[in-house]
Amino acid sequence: MKHVSAWFPRCTPSRADARWRLVCLAFAGGAAAYFRPWEDIVPRGTELWPVELPGHGARFGEPLIDDMDALAHDLAAALAAHADLPLVLFGHSMGSAIAFATARVLEARGVRPAALVCSGRIAPHRVKAPDIHKRPDHGIVQEMTRLGGTPEEVLENRELLDLFLPVVRNDYRLIETYHPAGEPKIAAPIQVFCGDRDEDASRAGLLAWAELTQAEFRLDYFSGDHFYLTDRRDQVVAALVDFVEQALGTARAPTAAIA
Repeated sequence: MKHVSAWFPRCTPSRADARWRLVCLAFAGGAAAYFRPWEDIVPRGTELWPVELPGHGARFGEPLIDDMDALAHDLAAALAAHADLPLVLFGHSMGSAIAFATARVLEARGVRPAALVCSGRIAPHRVKAPDIHKRPDHGIVQEMTRLGGTPEEVLENRELLDLFLPVVRNDYRLIETYHPAGEPKIAAPIQVFCGDRDEDASRAGLLAWAELTQAEFRLDYFSGDHFYLTDRRDQVVAALVDFVEQALGTARAPTAAIA
């Protein structure tokens, strides 16, 4: 394997039987460590490559990036160096928008991802212009509390919040200023996951992801809210693997396109 960059500090060791790489992108404020429990779940033949964005997790202290085009181009360049195996991009919430933008850049570079799996967020061209990144600190904390997923020890510790809030604010600025309308469809198939009690993800907005691909589209719901995948990770990984195997042509065709 070529030298692995700082973007992928927690990637699983190269496997002789590896058939594809699962590149995972976390939510606003999240880090590569969120996907640590997936290491024991992904099947043989799959390399797990969680992404560490600049200024997050193990890269805390590096300059944050708040421009989606710049971020997507940097990440795509890092991934293109590891395209000797099919790449599958998975993103949750903010991560889904980054995954889509990166897939578009990769395809422009001649590297077509095998599949794009987007979780917990409506299609980026259907997102209205929110202003969370412009709110005062307490407004961002309220949003984090509403969505869940942030440890109580962070929310209740002023020192930790002072470190964490600039990262979260930056991430909201990144996705709230991203406007991909008018761009062409990607060639990779798209699978969309969502919690059935996620108040921010309308069915119409989720189905709109189909407008962004020339290939197969599928929507599946899981029991839970915005962070359904924390409790449903086994089911999520199983459904993801099934979709990828179909995309790679190694499994039978699906019986239904939309759940």
